[in-house]
Amino acid sequence: MNKEKFLDLKYQETKLNRFLDSLEDSIRNKAFRALELAKREHDGQFRDSGISYIIHPIRTTLILPEELGIQDIDMLCAALLHDSIEDGVVSVEEIKRVFGLEVSRIVEKVTRFRSQNEDEEEKVKAKAEKFQQIAQEDEKVRIIKLCDVLDNMRSMDFIPEASLARTKITRWKNELKNYVLPIAEKTHQQLFKKLKEFID
Repeated sequence: MNKEKFLDLKYQETKLNRFLDSLEDSIRNKAFRALELAKREHDGQFRDSGISYIIHPIRTTLILPEELGIQDIDMLCAALLHDSIEDGVVSVEEIKRVFGLEVSRIVEKVTRFRSQNEDEEEKVKAKAEKFQQIAQEDEKVRIIKLCDVLDNMRSMDFIPEASLARTKITRWKNELKNYVLPIAEKTHQQLFKKLKEFID
């Protein structure tokens, strides 16, 4: 993986725009609207690596066509919006109104509705429960979540050494081993192989 390109928002967005431009007219605008909404909801937010947060939904979305050959418009929109409810202010109802029931359904299913004062122990328990719920969902929901995790795992090495976020890496790998890989194994063998590489 090329570090400079992986961390380059302009490069990643250009790739996404080029792909979206290749879609049929009837669905292209829907995808671009999802990108614009994701940008709005993540405005001013940053990744642990220090890069604008929007790079994560963009890279997560690009996994679908580039690595899995998936061009389903509802999945593309849901991937772009997968963190918009959890980290933004947009509602499920607004997503449903603008993008339709299927996009809002997928986004809602991958969203973890967390309490404001959640401590680390509560977070660990809640995330385990969420993964168990996702394991019971349909393939579209599981694939979006797996792409989300895959991009997060690829991002780990780029978290600065001094960042407190590095203390979470052990938890992330435990979640991967205990919850994510079993979901991936029953869902998509390519994703399973890619995710398994992050287990020491």
